[in-house]
Amino acid sequence: MWMQIMPDVDKNQLGRWQAVLEAQTGINLNQHEHILRKGLNPWLQGMSDDEAELTLARSESQPWQGLGGLVDHLAVKETRFYRNPAAYRILAQYVQRRLQDSQQARLLLDMWSAGCSTGEEAYTMAMTASELIQSAEQRAYFGVIGSDISSAAVKSARQGSYHVRRLQSLPDTLRQRYLVSDDNLNYRIESQLASRVCFVQSNLLDARATPKSAMDVIFCQNVLVYFRGWRQKQVLNNLVQRLKPGGILLIGASEGRGWQHPDLIRMPGDDVQVFERRRDGNQ
Repeated sequence: MWMQIMPDVDKNQLGRWQAVLEAQTGINLNQHEHILRKGLNPWLQGMSDDEAELTLARSESQPWQGLGGLVDHLAVKETRFYRNPAAYRILAQYVQRRLQDSQQARLLLDMWSAGCSTGEEAYTMAMTASELIQSAEQRAYFGVIGSDISSAAVKSARQGSYHVRRLQSLPDTLRQRYLVSDDNLNYRIESQLASRVCFVQSNLLDARATPKSAMDVIFCQNVLVYFRGWRQKQVLNNLVQRLKPGGILLIGASEGRGWQHPDLIRMPGDDVQVFERRRDGNQ
């Protein structure tokens, strides 16, 4: 969801900012001009006209880390735990299968929430894996990396503190086990679970900046909606390169329309698209 505050930015500058934003983040707001105007206003507030022009020119000439500040003002991080139950059912089935396949060896699971926003998805992934591993009483280790282009979102995710309304979809058993009440309205992630999850600021357009390679599970849901179709495919192709053979990629039901990859097998899934990376290139 996006902010709703209208600034006074001239048409020429608006077009230039849109080009910079899309080139460096993938976010295409050509059909949503009002959104960009509303985000630019607080971000440019306090700058003189000359300072604003210098900032824009600098952004046009080279990749600029400060552009993440604009993204912070554009995006309102409204998400929640257990947002798409179908995705976590798929994850649970995958973890269960991996546990069954590795009964004689220690299982290591690396998972990635790409475009993690304020962390709810990453922590729910961790809860799902933890539940199954504990019930299996099996030697296993898991870790979750959450990444987002927004520094403000990453900072909030690391704090791991959430208002009770963000927990409305979370089953009570998971809430009681993995969250600690600070008061009647705010909860924080239990320390042992939090130790399994880390967060980094990262741009999905930069394949070199992805947290690590050889992931068992990648979630990339509700992230690419403002990307052009060809850009969505570019990002998804990069994600495949970070996926282990036998690993799974989950994306939003309406994202990446028509996208296929020769290394992936499409799996059944409701309200989510699921792909498994082939274990053998000859399959």
